Amino acid sequence: MEEELRPVNPGWSVLEALSVIIIVFAAGIFIPFKKMSWFKFLAALVSPDNPLLGQVFWSGIVQGGLFIALIAYFLRRRYDLPWSRVGLISDEEKRWFWTGLKQGVVLFILVVILGIIITILFPIKVEPQPIAEIIMSARSFREMLLPLFVAAVMAPISEELYFRGFLYPALKNWLGRIPALLIASSFFGLVHFDLIRFIPITLGGIWLTLLYEQTGSLYTSITAHAVWNTLMVLLIFWGANIGA
Repeated sequence: MEEELRPVNPGWSVLEALSVIIIVFAAGIFIPFKKMSWFKFLAALVSPDNPLLGQVFWSGIVQGGLFIALIAYFLRRRYDLPWSRVGLISDEEKRWFWTGLKQGVVLFILVVILGIIITILFPIKVEPQPIAEIIMSARSFREMLLPLFVAAVMAPISEELYFRGFLYPALKNWLGRIPALLIASSFFGLVHFDLIRFIPITLGGIWLTLLYEQTGSLYTSITAHAVWNTLMVLLIFWGANIGA
């Protein structure tokens, strides 16, 4: 199984892997979805009282779907490779689920503790992330479900497929395991556009990559990532509503 999952040559290049994220972010920059009337209509449709939550919902679906579609293009149409090449390998006992569940809780706790330590060592005012501010604007469980779906489903699937399943193997084939681990995880931290939280997010990326390497299944890191994000969204929502 490990030979099929992590071949010496994954079948695609680093340039092809980088082209995926370039296209995704270029689409977000140059295609003004949020200004389009149909996008505003859909946002108001799912969240009439808080259209920002609807925008987060549909933006997450579009971005995540584009990641998945581009990876599918290179994997299936360009090279005719199985999905196991990006780590989508399961087992009858579903050990990946229980491992991912436990590791996600541990990862969440460690990232929170690390964030507290960084705050103590560098006592500067840290503004909430834009996505955190939008989550804090949710005033009901129903409203909170919209960003939760993006954080717990779309982001873990699309980001793990890209950073751990697609980018990391290409870098590993080119540079070796350790440089690939550090570069892919740092890239994972950078694209969250938060320099203050760069270290915790990057270390979280390293943790998820090692988890993928150890278990041989991307489903494990997807589950751990989903648990991490879910707990973080619930923490933000709970904190905002307790303080309100």
